[in-house]
Amino acid sequence: MNPGELDPHRDPLAYVRHHAPWLCAAELGTCIVGSHALAIACRRASVAGPTPKDLDLAWALDVDTGRAVLEQHGAFVPTTTGNLDRGTLAVRVGDLRVELTTLRAGTPSMPLHQRIECDLEARDMTCGAVAIEVSTGKVHDPQHGLADWRARKVVPVGDVRARVEEHPVRWLRYYRKAREWGFELDRSVRKLALSPTLFDALPREAVATELRAALLQCDSPGRFFVELFEANLLQHLLPELALQFDGRSAGPQRWHPELSQGLHLVLSLEWAAEHSRGLDDRDRLAVLVAVLCHDLGKGYTRDHELPSHPGHEGLGLAPLATMLDRFPGLADQRCRWLAAKVCELHLLARRLRELRPGTLASLYDQHFRAKDSPLQLFALAVAADVAGRLGEAASGEPERVRVLSELQQLRTCCESVDATSLRAQFDDVEAFKAALHAARARAIAASFF
Repeated sequence: MNPGELDPHRDPLAYVRHHAPWLCAAELGTCIVGSHALAIACRRASVAGPTPKDLDLAWALDVDTGRAVLEQHGAFVPTTTGNLDRGTLAVRVGDLRVELTTLRAGTPSMPLHQRIECDLEARDMTCGAVAIEVSTGKVHDPQHGLADWRARKVVPVGDVRARVEEHPVRWLRYYRKAREWGFELDRSVRKLALSPTLFDALPREAVATELRAALLQCDSPGRFFVELFEANLLQHLLPELALQFDGRSAGPQRWHPELSQGLHLVLSLEWAAEHSRGLDDRDRLAVLVAVLCHDLGKGYTRDHELPSHPGHEGLGLAPLATMLDRFPGLADQRCRWLAAKVCELHLLARRLRELRPGTLASLYDQHFRAKDSPLQLFALAVAADVAGRLGEAASGEPERVRVLSELQQLRTCCESVDATSLRAQFDDVEAFKAALHAARARAIAASFF
């Protein structure tokens, strides 16, 4: 067999058949589902399809019977209790850990093809309601998902109200997938009249997962959040962020020709999404969360101070913490650090050479002294704020280079002071700290400007 045919992303059907031929037994009803199934259907129809990620399977066996079969073939992989409760096992197929879920609808007494179609009727959107039967290679597409994919539409399966009430996270996923794929969203979703309090019953991680996916996978994450705002969902989920889209000014026109704070955030996120593609997902998410939150303080500017936003950097720190606390799975500690630093310092970082040596020494000590401070990510997020102004996208990269260079130079100046030798000269800790600060300020004065 050609090695290329065993690539699970190029030909998942051949991959499963080669590495787990026992899964091809007709009575198991094993199907490839999800994005890989749609991709296979698209290839057979000569249509450009999605880029699949995880390989997912479904079959007719319940969890207990299925586990026994997997153990018999030495393919069982432990999984979480939550997965087991949802009817999902894990199986080793070649080098892959693959999730294998019991068909979610119908009854064991049904003919297999009917049971597969009942399973597809219970899925969230028609593009995801496609299955490839492993034993025969047959395409099951009872909801016409291939046709909707070809027409570039995100369409719910059946009644949208019922789908969302079954799993409220689908409400977010419809918007996210439409934005991710650049597809039209079916009007039934946009007109859906349900209370966003449905989200309150969800595990917070489920919502955080959708928000992370929107940031990482959409070319314009800001437009995703605009659409949630227009659907009155953002106001419930992220009220701190919703203030960014309520029509307020981004600032005086000479600094913000785009005028709208919402547009400024959309443009900043688009630039950050484009210029962070080479980063791993953890670093990319940190940058995008930082850009998402960099102007939260503008939502709390008093009316008489508009269109300016004096002190918005510091004003944003409390709502930022509240927002990230609400969905703790959205940002790890490193991401939170970056978001807070960008929020507090994004204006100051652009005028470092205007600051006094003592101020710069304090800035280093308070914010950038840690060896693992991600200066590159900080500079990228600060640059997105500059590039997020109408007609200023080209200014982002030079600003990133400049901010990073100046921060690295500041760190070099401060680290040139031998703190260990200096400490030996003082018995008093406070006297040592004052001397260290003064020595760093002198090093900055000598080399930074």
